[in-house]
Amino acid sequence: MKKLYFFVAIGIVLVAISFAGCGSDYFEVDTQILQQKIYDPTVIKYEGLQSSTVLYLDHSTCVIDARQNSRVFNALSPQLGQYSDTLRLIRGEAVKTIALNRSDNKVFEILQTIQCDIPYTNILKAVEQICNDNQQAILITDFELIRQNEPVHDQDPYLSEPFKNWIKKGNSIYIVVETYQERYNGNNYSKKRFYLFFTDDNLDAPISDNMLNQIDPMIKDGSCKLFKLTNSDISVKREGNNMVADDLTSTVEDKNGFEFVSIDDSWDDIREYVMKLDKYGELLAEEEPVPLIKNLVFNDGENYIINDIEIVATDITARYLAVEDSIISPNDIDISEGFKLDKNALKEHKFNMLLTDKIFKLLPDEFGGNLIRLDFVITQVSLQNFDEGIFKWQSLYNGDSAICVSLSIDNVLRDIEIVPTSRDRKIIHTVFIKTESF
Repeated sequence: MKKLYFFVAIGIVLVAISFAGCGSDYFEVDTQILQQKIYDPTVIKYEGLQSSTVLYLDHSTCVIDARQNSRVFNALSPQLGQYSDTLRLIRGEAVKTIALNRSDNKVFEILQTIQCDIPYTNILKAVEQICNDNQQAILITDFELIRQNEPVHDQDPYLSEPFKNWIKKGNSIYIVVETYQERYNGNNYSKKRFYLFFTDDNLDAPISDNMLNQIDPMIKDGSCKLFKLTNSDISVKREGNNMVADDLTSTVEDKNGFEFVSIDDSWDDIREYVMKLDKYGELLAEEEPVPLIKNLVFNDGENYIINDIEIVATDITARYLAVEDSIISPNDIDISEGFKLDKNALKEHKFNMLLTDKIFKLLPDEFGGNLIRLDFVITQVSLQNFDEGIFKWQSLYNGDSAICVSLSIDNVLRDIEIVPTSRDRKIIHTVFIKTESF
C-alpha cells in the first residue's frame, strides 16, 4: 500500500510538472478579473456630471450691452432657457437663484430686468461654485473682479485654482470670447465678453455641443474666438485590421480602457518571425525586426504636444494567479528592458512596439505561460501655442492690459497636477499580452 501511495504521489508531481511546461493552453486568463481587479490606470476615473445645467449671468454692463448689441448673445439667448434648469444672477456679492422651467422661457423675461450695472461683482465666488459643483454650467461675464475697498483684480490670476479643480476632474471648459465697447468716465474702452461652457466631453450631449452649434457661423467669420481648456482629450485608437505582428497567430479583445492580446505562438516563433533572430541570437540575413504590437495611433489633444513616450512593461503572471486564488499578491516583475518603442514611428503619432533580446533573461518560466502588462507612459510634453491676446483687454482702471484670464489659463496648463506627465495622467494606454512560457 505504501508503494501505491508513493507511485500516486510521483504521478501527481509529474502531471503538475507537465502542466507547468506545456505552454499557454494551461494558463488561461479571465478578462473580467483583469478588468475589475488588475487594471488600475493612473488616469482620472470619469464619474460624469449630472444632467442639469446652471446658467450664471453677470448683472452688469457686460450683459446689458450683449442683449442690445451682440450677434453672439442674440444667437445663444433663445436656447439659454431650453438647456438651463437653474438661473443664478450674480448681483454684486449676492447671487440670486431662480428655478427655470424649459417650457415658459423665463430667461427672456429676466434678461429684460437687467437694466443697470451692479458694482463689486464677486465673479470669483460664482466660478468657485461652478467648479465645486457636479453639473454643467454656462457663465456670461466680463471677468472684472472688483471688491469694495480693494484694487481691481485684473492683473491677478484669480481663476487659476477653480479652473484647475474643474479640469483635474477630467472636465473641459469651452471659452468663447467677444470684443465689445464699454463707456467709462466719458471714454470708450475695448473690452472682452466671455461665454464659458463648463462640461464633460464624455456626456452623450454636452452643453457645449448644443450652444456652439448656435454660434458656429460667428466663430467661422471671426466675430468671436473659441478656446478649449482641457487635459482629458489625449487619446489612443487602433487603426488597421491587426495590432499584432502578421506572422503570429493571435486574438485581440477590446476591453474598457485596454486591449487583451493572446498570442498562441511559442517564444521561439516570436524570436524568429518578429525579432528576426536565429537560435544563436543573431539577426537573420537581410531581415529587419518587426513590431510585436502595431497600428496604435495617438492624438496630442487641444492644449498639449506629446514629445516622448516610453514603455513600462511588467510581468504580472504571479499577481494575476494570486488574485484569481484570493491570496496575497507578490510583486510584479519589471521587464521594461525587453521592450522598446520605434521612436521614428512615434514622431508620426504611431506606437510600434519592438522586442529586445533582453526579454529572454527577464521572463519567468514557472507558470506555464506569461501575462504581461504594457503601459504607454507620457514622459515629455510641451504646450500648444495659443494666442494669449484673445483673453486680454484694456483695463478701465489703469493703463495696463487686463491679464487675469490669460494668466489663469497659462497657470492651469502648466500646473504639475494638470500636465499629462503628472502621476494621474501619464499612462495613456494599456495592453495586456498572454504568451506561452519561455
